[in-house]
Amino acid sequence: MLALVPGWVLAQSVEITTDHTNAVYACGQPATFTARVLGADKQLLKAGRLTINLSNFGPRIITNAIFDLAQGNPATCTGTLGQPGMLKCMATIKLDKDYRSVYGAAYEPEKIVSGSQRPKDFDAFWNAAIKKLDTKVPLDARVERLDKFCNAKHEGFRVSFATFDHARVYGFLAVPKGTGPFPVSVNVPGAGPGVIGPDTGMADRGYIRLVMNVHPFEPATTTEAQKQLYEEQDKRLNAQFGAPRYCQSGATNCETYFYYRIILGINRAVNWLAARSDVDKARFFYSGTSQGGGFGFILCGLNQHFTYGAIYVPAITDLLGFQQGRDSGWPKLIENVRAEDKTAAIKVAPYFDGAHFAARITCPVRVAVGFSDETCPPAAVYAGYNALRVADKAIIHGLGMPHKVFPEIYSQIDNQWLYATPAPDAGLKK
Repeated sequence: MLALVPGWVLAQSVEITTDHTNAVYACGQPATFTARVLGADKQLLKAGRLTINLSNFGPRIITNAIFDLAQGNPATCTGTLGQPGMLKCMATIKLDKDYRSVYGAAYEPEKIVSGSQRPKDFDAFWNAAIKKLDTKVPLDARVERLDKFCNAKHEGFRVSFATFDHARVYGFLAVPKGTGPFPVSVNVPGAGPGVIGPDTGMADRGYIRLVMNVHPFEPATTTEAQKQLYEEQDKRLNAQFGAPRYCQSGATNCETYFYYRIILGINRAVNWLAARSDVDKARFFYSGTSQGGGFGFILCGLNQHFTYGAIYVPAITDLLGFQQGRDSGWPKLIENVRAEDKTAAIKVAPYFDGAHFAARITCPVRVAVGFSDETCPPAAVYAGYNALRVADKAIIHGLGMPHKVFPEIYSQIDNQWLYATPAPDAGLKK
């Protein structure tokens, strides 16, 4: 594993560090957090009341203390965990407005496990679902050339493929001009409305680039129109299933959960892509962040065409983390369904957990985890990483990294490893 601290500092009034520079500890070992409160001039403030809360990235409170900065700044607070997990330090202070900072420390993270058992029929379930779709529903691949995304260097296309319930999955393809074979880069976007055009920048670098939205509606041509379609979908699904967002809807049954037909549709899109004559099958990559990171576990687990996978702060992983007494991974599925649906959703969730797909992956994988990530908690990310059975895997620790990815981490994994020719170790092999 490799730990990266950002080379730039977020604009903030509270900065937190740990007494271990790598923020990794043995169970039972004390961790001391130091919080510095800075003014606009970046000097230590001499007045104010700082609250420091230590927790397990969940409901368990280890310490809650208040410090008078007139008595000393920086302030220190010590806590520990007796079992593998993540210790979260949250420091808050009210100055001209409320300021808040979070920093995480890891306790034997390589021993963290998913909050749910992998279903015994997990592989059989997904293998049967893939076979059923291929048997019952013709692929019906539709490829539309988009003239405004075509030039002397590349061509751009809108693509779509049939999936269950008379629905389709939609995406965009960018292809370099020439005969190939070209390496491939596949992506699923993070949560939100999705993309409305092809990623021609990757095509200009010599890659066939497929980006697949998770939404079963045809992409709009403008950002505003796409956002409207997205919001209308959420309203429709909320009325039908009573869940706040698309990613939590229909979770009382595997075949009605939102992601079911999407996963299967995108998986067959990948198969369609791999069958193209201009594809270099030895360099068939996946790279995704957040929701797209979760799909990295899912697609690399389902589809054997991938030869490398880069997975950043993955969502849809450790969906039952609350059963281990910690925060579940995004989208906190059980926490957001209706009370009457929770029992059924607890049975469904393990079939969609990135950690359980991870066990199927056979290609080299790199993962990035944010130690300050409250959306895709670091323990959830580690639950997925630890489930990987491949020898060629590694994880980068983003110390102080919230739910985003520091540019240097993207550079180290994507540019120096995934898209390097040939793909080197880049200091990331375990």
